[in-house]
Amino acid sequence: MSILMRTFDTLKNPAVNDDWHPADVVAALWKSGTSIRRLSRTNNYAGDGLKMALRRPWPKAEAIIAGAIGLAPQQIWPSRYHPDGRPKSGRGERGLGRYKGKDTSAPLQRNVKGREAA
Repeated sequence: MSILMRTFDTLKNPAVNDDWHPADVVAALWKSGTSIRRLSRTNNYAGDGLKMALRRPWPKAEAIIAGAIGLAPQQIWPSRYHPDGRPKSGRGERGLGRYKGKDTSAPLQRNVKGREAA
């Protein structure tokens, strides 16, 4: 075994990631007759707006891409979803993670210098 091979073996991430590779997602879109750019424009995003979902969690974009392929987002990105299909928390979504349980319907009450909050 060469030194180069040992280096690659030690750099590998031991965690198993079952998510599709971004190139596989793009290929599946092409096979279904569309592209990231076309999906982005159709859904009123910038040209490559949905491309970010290939690398980072974004449930809305993931749903658009998965719908175009004909699968559920959980099948393409299983590490981003719970087994019941809910997006994993901590993703900055309203109703998820740090926002969960907060009442967003009540108006904010802020103290203004010299006044008490009503």
